[in-house]
Amino acid sequence: MPSIREVNANAHAAVQSLHADRVICRDLMPLDQPMTAEQQRQRARLIHSALLARKRMQLLRDRAEALAGALTRFQIREAQIAKRA
Repeated sequence: MPSIREVNANAHAAVQSLHADRVICRDLMPLDQPMTAEQQRQRARLIHSALLARKRMQLLRDRAEALAGALTRFQIREAQIAKRA
């Protein structure tokens, strides 16, 4: 299980990546114009980066949902134990 610090670092990296992608997207040449091989590679790297960032954000959402469920189960169990005591 990743630590809170690792999760926080991953979240920060994903958000920073999305911000960087947004800035780069504004400067990309439109698709209807001819592109050099380097421009095509840059576009491919950008798409790859955006997909990775999206995947990381989804992993974080899934992890947060799982943790919220675990916390709810813990609180219910804690209340049950308190009633028995």
